[in-house]
Amino acid sequence: MRIEVLTSGIWQTTSTILEASGACLVIDPAYFPRELDAIAVRATELGTTEAVVFTHGHWDHVMGHVAIDAPVWLSSTLEHSIASGDPRAAKYLEDAHEFDSRWYIPRPHGHRWPVRRRGLVDGELITLGGEAIRVLHLPGHSPDGLGLVAGDTLLVGDYLSPCEIPFVDDLAAYRATLVRLLDVIAREVHEVIPGHGPRLSRAEAVAIGTADLAYIDQLIAGGDAPLPRAVDVVGMIDHHRENLTRR
Repeated sequence: MRIEVLTSGIWQTTSTILEASGACLVIDPAYFPRELDAIAVRATELGTTEAVVFTHGHWDHVMGHVAIDAPVWLSSTLEHSIASGDPRAAKYLEDAHEFDSRWYIPRPHGHRWPVRRRGLVDGELITLGGEAIRVLHLPGHSPDGLGLVAGDTLLVGDYLSPCEIPFVDDLAAYRATLVRLLDVIAREVHEVIPGHGPRLSRAEAVAIGTADLAYIDQLIAGGDAPLPRAVDVVGMIDHHRENLTRR
């Protein structure tokens, strides 16, 4: 399986193209219009795009589907949220609109969810050009997190990023996801692709996951905790304070 990662100019957001036997999946195409055009062109060069995949519903990961003529695969949790009119799903789109409006980013197709959607469940096997890819449900950062195990590569969405600290929606779920990810990495993964930042070796991913687990455990225990990294990055202290409210 061929794997290419393109990086956006915002927050080092990664867009990953998986290709096998001329069939492609495009994961989290992001974010600016010129970047989306480049992603679509590259996917066409590699083959035929079978689907776009969302690792979760946050706005910086879901606006690119309009640039690629393909159905969207997403977690069954996010699919239910969209289909049921959940306010959380509406807020994701509102956040995208607010960001685009603030920075004059054109979005000619508007801010909308895809019509052609397929909800994926934990443990489901999807095939790409005859290659099996396993779906993981990864709640904690958001309820609708989704990961993919593609060969010896793990795509994790907004976990294990070297660029930022954990952004927590649910502490207990986040901890369970970290434990699961560390187990999967130890048993079957050589490379991890986070939603923000560079590709990671197994050792790098384990080091980040271990540090994040210690950080989460301190929050669960009721104390404050030093940031596991990105101390000098603007906004990380604010995210840490938000994490403290999740107890």
